Order: sequence, then C-alpha cells, then structure tokens
Amino acid sequence: MKHVSGMKKTVLAATVAATAATGLIAPSMAAAEVSGTVGVSNMYFWRGQDISDGGAQVFGSLDYAHSSGLYAGVWGSSETETTEYDLYAGYAGSVGDFSYDLAYVDYNYPNDTDSDLQEVVLGLGYAGFSAGAYIGVGDYGRGDDSTDNKDKYFTVGYSYDKYGILIGTWDFDADDINYTHVDLSYALTDELGFTVSKVVSADDCAINNNEDTNFNASGECTASDSSIKDDTLFVVTYALSF
Repeated sequence: MKHVSGMKKTVLAATVAATAATGLIAPSMAAAEVSGTVGVSNMYFWRGQDISDGGAQVFGSLDYAHSSGLYAGVWGSSETETTEYDLYAGYAGSVGDFSYDLAYVDYNYPNDTDSDLQEVVLGLGYAGFSAGAYIGVGDYGRGDDSTDNKDKYFTVGYSYDKYGILIGTWDFDADDINYTHVDLSYALTDELGFTVSKVVSADDCAINNNEDTNFNASGECTASDSSIKDDTLFVVTYALSF
C-alpha cells in the first residue's frame, strides 16, 4: 500500500504514470480518445520503494482524453495484501517545448481503506527536463479514524532518447521520516523498460524505521539510520497499450 506517512506505514509524465517503474502506462493524448494499458513488473515500484515486498505486480488502466486537453481514467494494480484502484482527472497541454499537466488523483484500497489517500499533482516539462509536485489533500483513510494528509513529494528529472534520470524526495508532515531516491531508467522498446533505483538520503526514522516502537512518548525518533532498508532496486516493466 502507499500509506507511507509518519502514521506508520504511491499521470501523465508526472502524475499517475509515475506510480509505474518507467512511466510506460501514461495515457495517450494524441490519436485515440479512449486508450488503455496492461502490464507486469517484477515488483510494485513506487517512489523509490518496493511496496510489494519483492512480489510481482500486474497493472492496467483505461483512459479517456479529449482534444481540449482534459482527461480522466482509472488505474488498477495487484498488491501484497490487497488490491488498488486509482481514479484521476486532469488537464494537460503544451506550448512549443513547454508542457504542463494538472491532475487530481484518488488512491483506493478496497481491503485496507485506512490507506486511502488523495493528491493534487502538477507536472511541468521543457526540452527533456521535468518537474513534479505531488501535494497531499483530504485525509488518509475514511470515516472517523481518518487523519489529515499534509505530505508532499517532489521530483525533478531529465530524459534523452531512451534514457532517463529522476530524483524524488519526500516532505512528510511528520518529523524524521523523509528520504530521497535517484532512479536511472532505460526503455529498450516502447513496451519494455528497466529502472535502477537507490535511496541516497534518509532520516533516521524513514522507510522501514517509521514504526511506533521507534518513537518515544514525545514523538521523537529513537532509531538509527543504519537499519534503514535502502538496497538498490532493479525493476523490469513490460506494458502494452491499446
């Protein structure tokens, strides 16, 4: 699941497609008004983390794009202990080499509604360079037990031909759990892509260290960054578009 805030416990160019390893699932805005994808990956890779604990991922999407730049769609995926579907809508366009994308994304986990969350996503691109801002809105979870989602995630990247690099960093509302990762990607074909990812900086209570037992009664982190799970990840993704 993608609930990775400090409460213990993921688009186009810079929105929902960023949840896949290579961005191969982005809806096509050019020819067809209705498009879709289906794909597999050796892990569920999301923002520098393997959130399927080494298990394979199966995913797919169905998208509608209007010639005005408006689009909407649904993306679904397998997970380790549950399933996921994401609903999104936005507006994208370009002026010369400059591109822009503004979207709203609603992440849903039918078997784990405490992990549901929403984000507003802004993506900008120019001549191979890209930047994205993922701003948490609404709540984590549903109902009386929900909590405010004030977390933020930012990316900068560059792509040339079949190669790409992306730097992603978290700005969590909670203290001592932020981390930064670097992804290197290569698209062998339009369908097959490879990504190598490494966490390059992490607070003491980031990633697998953000359990309750690693915080004292005052909410201060008591863990050591030496136990953080920051192994290099190797991701292989194959996706078909229709």
